[in-house]
Amino acid sequence: MPEQPLPEQPERLTLAQFTLEQQAVITHQQGHARVRAVAGSGKTTTLVERVIYLLRQGTPAQRLLVVMYNKAAREDFVSKLQHRASQIQATEGLQLALPDVRTFHSLGHRLTQTFCRWGALEPRKLQQEEWMVDRLTRQALTLLAAEQGQEVQAWLEEDALDAFKDFCTLVKSGLSDADLVFEALDATATQSHFLQAFEQLEALLKEQRLMFFDDLLWRPLKLLAKQPELLTRLQGFLDYLIVDEYQDINEVQQALIKALAGDAQVMVVGDLDQCIYEWRGARPEYMLRRFQQDFKQVQDYPLTHTFRFGHSLALAANQVIRYNTERPEQITLAVEKASPTYLSQGQGSAWLLEQLATWQAKAPEGKAAILVRSWSQSLDVQLELLKNHQPFQLARQEHFIFNRPQIRGLLAYARLAIHSQAGIKINYQHPDAQQDFYQLLSFPTLYLTEPERQGLLQGRILSEPALIAAIDNLPKGKRHRVNQRLELLENLAKHAKKLKPADFIQLTLRETDALEKIRKASPSKESGNEALRLIEGLKRYAEKSTTSDLGEWVNALELARQEGAASQTTDATAEQLVILTVHSAKGLEWDWVGVYGLNEGDFPYTSGFSRLSPAEEEAERRLFYVAITRAKHWLVLAQSENSNHPSRFLEEAALADASKFAELIHQPPLQPKQTKVSIKVHNPKLLTQYWQAVSPLPPPKLVAYD
Repeated sequence: MPEQPLPEQPERLTLAQFTLEQQAVITHQQGHARVRAVAGSGKTTTLVERVIYLLRQGTPAQRLLVVMYNKAAREDFVSKLQHRASQIQATEGLQLALPDVRTFHSLGHRLTQTFCRWGALEPRKLQQEEWMVDRLTRQALTLLAAEQGQEVQAWLEEDALDAFKDFCTLVKSGLSDADLVFEALDATATQSHFLQAFEQLEALLKEQRLMFFDDLLWRPLKLLAKQPELLTRLQGFLDYLIVDEYQDINEVQQALIKALAGDAQVMVVGDLDQCIYEWRGARPEYMLRRFQQDFKQVQDYPLTHTFRFGHSLALAANQVIRYNTERPEQITLAVEKASPTYLSQGQGSAWLLEQLATWQAKAPEGKAAILVRSWSQSLDVQLELLKNHQPFQLARQEHFIFNRPQIRGLLAYARLAIHSQAGIKINYQHPDAQQDFYQLLSFPTLYLTEPERQGLLQGRILSEPALIAAIDNLPKGKRHRVNQRLELLENLAKHAKKLKPADFIQLTLRETDALEKIRKASPSKESGNEALRLIEGLKRYAEKSTTSDLGEWVNALELARQEGAASQTTDATAEQLVILTVHSAKGLEWDWVGVYGLNEGDFPYTSGFSRLSPAEEEAERRLFYVAITRAKHWLVLAQSENSNHPSRFLEEAALADASKFAELIHQPPLQPKQTKVSIKVHNPKLLTQYWQAVSPLPPPKLVAYD
């Protein structure tokens, strides 16, 4: 038999293979520790080695607990920890027992079970399925509406239901009573029922002995706040507690850390510049001050070097985030051998996709993403991709633009108007025609209940007399509104052949008073703004249309919808472009990243003519920082084609300075004559500081623009 090759010996990892900053974290000795890890700094690898170090020092695995932010992060960490332990066993023959690695909610579940076993908390069954959460929430809203003599349908619409569920999540992210959370909400008229609905839902859950995912932390921590004597039975089982993604924690999670820690040494790891989940109760305050206040004697460790991107992007990220005051003095540094990251800036979805196509031709195996501040900003990009027959993936089906109710509604008006002209009879037996008629009754709202809409639709399907009979069965006010809507359709049909697409949309919006009704009926200011921005985006797209024929325009969009819907049903491939919001992109990275919609009012996001508070502006800047630091090799920043000014973040990032300065770092040492030449930049102090941190050579002479 031929001789078999010897198996490869696993590489023996030593501390020397880590940066000095990482080594300091790994070998931390006394007191609590706060690790400030910039984007792409290898913090997971560092934390794995920290755990291995503690185990090697003789720490029993059961006296060490690692807390990860979510299930995906936990699975990744456990996999890397197990791999590292296998390496050690293969190279040294040392078998290490591994510690417990849990998510916050997993710990909450265990704590809930403990309190139930002690008789301190009522046992309840966990309901995690989204449909079950929706069913119970709808049931509570329906009960409240019946008690108050209110019409419940508006509360049960998708956006309204989501807004109420977000309020419940916000309440259960902290320990304050629900009425105090509601007072701070700046609620709109459409949210006035939230507090009573929350109480109704809580009563329903108690009655049925059920609980939701958020209750896993909220219920036991609320109990601990009322009965602190229970702490003595919980503490004393840990020597070390490690918490990842600390910048994202909220009040109940902070309370859980304190409850479990006792006398244990606590190490928290995070990047305050990536604190973007304020809507879930996260605040920069926790990492900036609260950890020090709650745990005392804290040693700070920076992880300043990123392995993800090159000097140009590190410089751009530093230049923009320095405008935030609620952060530590820390800069991000690209490692010495970092590959270059190329930066570009332009305008329009067509330009953005040209940049993508150029890159894909050079790197067909690379992964790419387009990030937006909010889903309404993706309309231009989705339509441009569909026009070019380029497939893309979205996180959820409802984010496909043709699934948005405002877009569906306006296109339904156009189709019905085209097919309602003299000599044409619509076949209401066809599902598409039925869907369009349903949209006519729904957008903008006529304040009909779902049974009333279905009754009218069935009447329309049967015959004209059946529709009239269904209308006559409505209360007077609703009957009048429905008849007005049908008269409007007749009027639109008369103009459908004469109007350009953009003019038809404008006429429909004006005659239905859609914009004002959206403002009044939206369950939150944010959802109202999103709806209005989507409509504005469709109008801009219609204005750019090369055809003046409404029917041709609608048919082209229908073909695009069918093609796009088909591509959304397939699994994403490694090469397929993904479109995400910045919030959902956190923790991920791509070779090529485009950020679209960088206009004032869109990113940073403002409501109408309102001004951002300092805290709101800093939150938006952190979101931009997260967006740009997802890129590895290419970052492309694009304004949309609306009339708003360019985003302030584009000027703050100063891409030209970042690219120019990164080239200087990579060049051979400057000659004496070159060192005397002044280079104009926007942030000479920051760039000089960066140079001194990454290069042993004297920095070039930098001066600020006048």
